[in-house]
Amino acid sequence: MKWFYVIALVMSVALAILPVVWIAHIQPAQTFAADKIVRYDSFGADIKSIDPATCGDTTSSWIQGNFYEGLYCYHYLLRPPTVIPQLAQDMPQVSPDGLIYTIKLKADVKYTPNECFGKGPDGQLLTRTVKAEDFVLAFKRVADYHIATGLAWAFVSERIVGIDAYRAKTKEYKPTDYARYDLPIDGIKAVDDLTLQIRLVQPFPQMIYVLAMSVYAPVPREAVDRWLGNSPEFREAYQVVSTGPYVLKEFKRKHRVVLERNPDFRADFYPSQGMPGDQEAGLLVDAGKKVPFVDVLWYDYVAEDYSAWMRFLARQVDSAGIPKEVFQSVITPGKSLTDDLAKKGIKLIKSEQPSVYWMAFNMEDPVLGKCPSLRQAMCLCFDVENYVKVLHNGRGKRAVNVIPSSFAGHDEAGPGPYFRLDVDEARKKIEQAKAELAAAGLLVEGKLPTLTLEMGGEDVDSRQTAEFVQQQFRKIDLDVKAVFQDWSTLQEKVNNKQAQMWMMGWQADYPDAENFLQNFYSPNIAKQTNNFNYSNPAFDKLYEKIRVMPESPQRTAICAHMAQMLGEDCPMLLLTEPLSFVLFQDWLLNVKPHPVGYGFAKYQRIDTELRDRMGGRR
Repeated sequence: MKWFYVIALVMSVALAILPVVWIAHIQPAQTFAADKIVRYDSFGADIKSIDPATCGDTTSSWIQGNFYEGLYCYHYLLRPPTVIPQLAQDMPQVSPDGLIYTIKLKADVKYTPNECFGKGPDGQLLTRTVKAEDFVLAFKRVADYHIATGLAWAFVSERIVGIDAYRAKTKEYKPTDYARYDLPIDGIKAVDDLTLQIRLVQPFPQMIYVLAMSVYAPVPREAVDRWLGNSPEFREAYQVVSTGPYVLKEFKRKHRVVLERNPDFRADFYPSQGMPGDQEAGLLVDAGKKVPFVDVLWYDYVAEDYSAWMRFLARQVDSAGIPKEVFQSVITPGKSLTDDLAKKGIKLIKSEQPSVYWMAFNMEDPVLGKCPSLRQAMCLCFDVENYVKVLHNGRGKRAVNVIPSSFAGHDEAGPGPYFRLDVDEARKKIEQAKAELAAAGLLVEGKLPTLTLEMGGEDVDSRQTAEFVQQQFRKIDLDVKAVFQDWSTLQEKVNNKQAQMWMMGWQADYPDAENFLQNFYSPNIAKQTNNFNYSNPAFDKLYEKIRVMPESPQRTAICAHMAQMLGEDCPMLLLTEPLSFVLFQDWLLNVKPHPVGYGFAKYQRIDTELRDRMGGRR
């Protein structure tokens, strides 16, 4: 997940709203046929994967959701998030014991034409319909020892009958020996071409959310045999074989991504049901109409937030975030859009994201892991409110427990005892820490050892964030050394247990507290989802209980108790629950941020006449 460091640098309104005549030269317009409707946007984070099995970050999910599809997905407009069939014909038939999921597939789903299916007599690329066996292969690839599937593997490991035994067998094969995909998995089988059956080890009520993730999108064996000769992962646009509303036409890492309408996309329609206020907001004007509305999705890589902002002001792109430099010139003290921008046909959407950001502690570190008083002191002395205000322009609120405030269990858990600002109490705790570390022989000439904070960036924002952190810990006479590197290097260090402290966070994969609590389950250390290396037998026992329980007040109470346990142990210093500010041009319609789902570009529409009148990019 990409971490954003934000500082409050106030610039004048004149700089924020430069004349369009001048800034239009920043990015030359791309020309398309007059009958093509193109949506333009920028992205600033590296897209790590175009292979569904290896997708584990928000940027890759944002792109992949437009061409890969899972058995299920989320309704675009309904809240709380509601799972609906996508490639499945109906919701799954679940056995009375909750262990067997039988899923009927839609019969009219076709893959995008691809060379892996061969060519017809006229030289045109062929395709075929999706079969249940393609989903079996998708799960086999997720379980494959030779593919770094990360999160996708963590959600099904030890939950589907025989899947861990299958993974163990794949170790015996060479990375490019795909005969391993001929091996069966006891708990996943194609009953017939349009019927998939999944058997679980024990009930897992959250399984429906897992099946709504596109990481388990169907994969045809033809694509594996044709394209994966040298690497077990799909890496090029021409290798992508998908079913979604768009086809990946161009993928140039850190340069450009282009998706075009899938001519073989089945009949799919804009939702006719929404929430109170959606009708008034114009979100049901297109109810029942066939999607997608846009022909081309054109995304340019723009590393600097301010450059992306200038493109937005020049009407070169349809939506944008707000960079730190201009935030106070764009957003009023009441957190609304300034009149100047509103008069220019720009709209603001604010949305709370089910995310929690933190400073993580390596619980296997001999200093941090063995000294709870030190971790508690660090939490107590850190001015999170000022951190949000100064470094994030106030875009968020203090996180007080590990469950997002919109999820069941948050209110029941309440604030953790050390997730508050109390410097006097922090100093008492640091004296306890010195005694604990002295007994362990870990004091350095009577002083606390210097700690190391690993930063996932080398830019000015990262350095200013590190300086803020260092200032906070000086209050308790704790020295912190900052190490700067790129994001992928930081992730590698964390996964290899080579980091002492680092700043990361978790964006919900599905709307359940269990999705956050699983980050602290000790068996997940080996699966690299418990990066804290936190191990607590009592916590593990409760986790194993709640993951098989259906939603209920009793389950919510247990989740809340688990959050309280983490609040006492402090394997992290909780920072923020972010508040997202997104601006979009008046011509971009049907915009409603979804808290957990992806792949909703098909529902958004562009008023091309309005865009032409306003001088937007064609």
